[in-house]
Amino acid sequence: MNVEKRIELAKRRADLNYFIYLNEKAVYEVEAVEKAGRCGALCGLAVAVKDNIEVAGMPITNGAPYMKKMADKTAPVVRRLIAEGAVVIGKTNMHELALGATNVNPHFGPTRNPHDPSRITGGSSGGSAGAVAIGVADLGIGTDTGGSVRIPAALCGVVGYKPPYGKIPTEGVLPLAQSLDHVGFITRTVADLIRILSAAGWGPSELPRPNRFRFAVLMGISENTKHVEKAFWKAVGILESIGGMRDEVFIETGRYAAARAAILLSEAAANYYDYLRGAAEHMGNDVATLLSTGAALPAVAYITAKRVKEEATKFFDTLFKKYDVVVTPTTATEAVPIEEADSIAVRPKLLAYTELFNLTGHPAISVPAPTSGLPVGLQIAARDEDVLLAIAKAYEEEL
Repeated sequence: MNVEKRIELAKRRADLNYFIYLNEKAVYEVEAVEKAGRCGALCGLAVAVKDNIEVAGMPITNGAPYMKKMADKTAPVVRRLIAEGAVVIGKTNMHELALGATNVNPHFGPTRNPHDPSRITGGSSGGSAGAVAIGVADLGIGTDTGGSVRIPAALCGVVGYKPPYGKIPTEGVLPLAQSLDHVGFITRTVADLIRILSAAGWGPSELPRPNRFRFAVLMGISENTKHVEKAFWKAVGILESIGGMRDEVFIETGRYAAARAAILLSEAAANYYDYLRGAAEHMGNDVATLLSTGAALPAVAYITAKRVKEEATKFFDTLFKKYDVVVTPTTATEAVPIEEADSIAVRPKLLAYTELFNLTGHPAISVPAPTSGLPVGLQIAARDEDVLLAIAKAYEEEL
């Protein structure tokens, strides 16, 4: 599908509310690059960019109209893709300030699940995931501070990848919590992801298929819905069929979840304190409440949380000496109806598994699990990025 048809599709599916800004000049941008002979390995690749990432000449809102401005530079992650011939098709809807996992935005409206528009996409990179899922974009760029790439990928039935902490530059990305922030990628397949990473110089072009590997199913973290549980164990069976040797490992993650929350809220409050003081009445209730909570946390809570972060990283580093990868469901629930998104029970169900690897910084990917109903994600995490992607690719080929 060429860029012009993608723009048309985005307009036809405006009811899903994936874009805050649609770049209708993208058609001419591709033509100009082709005529100049400057189209590289990603020529014509359509990219949907989350609206907390700068693209020169396009507005940036961070999901909050009170922050809207025109960007005068382009984030290096986007610039690298453009250098290979990719084109930005638009800026995508997101959870306000990226501080949430549902993508129900009080200013721009909720993004709607492509499989059931009455349900959430998940967030905070929901617009990017939805745009990839319906075929408007080949690649969605998002940010992931607690699962914000992997969660919407899982709920929309696509692939969401969070590289290791610090690998992809965050310059030109509005921060939420610098100790946890990652830039991540959303694609329709693992094969597409590997091709794009390779073309941009972020990964190898070939990954050998694993013959045998050891993996741990992490248990005791959250209670899953029956739909998620059934799809997850089917996915585990596929991993075993491609040579995986399974163990089940029970872990207690309560301290880790509390530490991530303390770091997230403290750093977010510091980043947006001026807006909290001057624009709180314009914020969604959930975001204003979370920022206020972060502002009230004592310094000792933040310092203790950073120590727990180090402890969690060491724990998983040790675990990865025994296992090539560890697996969980990506989320403990499938996409919930939009009107239920504010329920106090929804947030932990979305974050329970993904937030672990923002705390530790290890690479993690969400790939679709086999299901005949609403999409479910399988999360795979590792210490070695190449091993992770090789196993994810082998799983996808078997699926």
